[in-house]
Amino acid sequence: MSNTNKKAIAKKALAGAVLLATSPAWAKGGGGNAAGKSQLGVNNLSLDVAPGHACAVCADKEDVMGKSSGNLTPNNLTIAIDPFETSYVELVFTVRDILAKDKNHVLFLVYSPQTSPSPQMPTPLSENKLGLDMSAMEILAIYNIPAQQMMVNGPTRLGAANPAPNSAVSFSVNLDASILPIFMQGNEKAYLQAAFMTKSNFEAGKYDTLILSEMDTLSFVKMTCPENHASVAVGTNEAGDGTMTTTDYDGKVGKTVTTSASAEATAETSTTITFGDGKGGM
Repeated sequence: MSNTNKKAIAKKALAGAVLLATSPAWAKGGGGNAAGKSQLGVNNLSLDVAPGHACAVCADKEDVMGKSSGNLTPNNLTIAIDPFETSYVELVFTVRDILAKDKNHVLFLVYSPQTSPSPQMPTPLSENKLGLDMSAMEILAIYNIPAQQMMVNGPTRLGAANPAPNSAVSFSVNLDASILPIFMQGNEKAYLQAAFMTKSNFEAGKYDTLILSEMDTLSFVKMTCPENHASVAVGTNEAGDGTMTTTDYDGKVGKTVTTSASAEATAETSTTITFGDGKGGM
């Protein structure tokens, strides 16, 4: 998809959402509530963040030890980089628990530098509500998710496969290294959520059918993680290979893996590495 088409789609989506937020139906119905119990892939998604290149993803000790949600990574993360030494910084985002559907869908990753005290558009089908301020919201990524159906498969002696499997979608985002120092100086944060809807509803402008992930908060610091933070870092050595290093919140260096594979493959490996005591993952 060209940048021009991507921007046009993003503009259409945001314009539709703003219209929906100011509609009489929104004024009457409020934010709405997701019916039934919490079900990943049904009324909410999970969003995880991993280092892709030349950065470290850091999590506070309290967030690691007190983690109890279905996400592999804590929702509040610090990204440590040296923007003056590298012009290429990459984060990898993974949206998990996308259930196989018989219809085409669209997946978004949206960002805003500020939050809203209350949802600015209704999402009655989603347990998680839109926490971003829409006036400054931008779409970092938008993907087509084609319909998926399992082929006929009978039971076996060992068992039978679930006919509605779930999948994870991972994608890289190249951070603007020239802007990151401004984030650091002003202690600015980036707030992100993933959103999912059918392609037909997207084309019809029915944005109230969105299913959302929890909101992740990213802060940015120079060079190294703060004290009492666990981390997973991916850098480069002189040969240009990606080197992944994990460190627990007491500063002890854990497993280090060097690979000549792409940043995407490195990030996929890093999703199996756990923070600290293993209650949070990266």
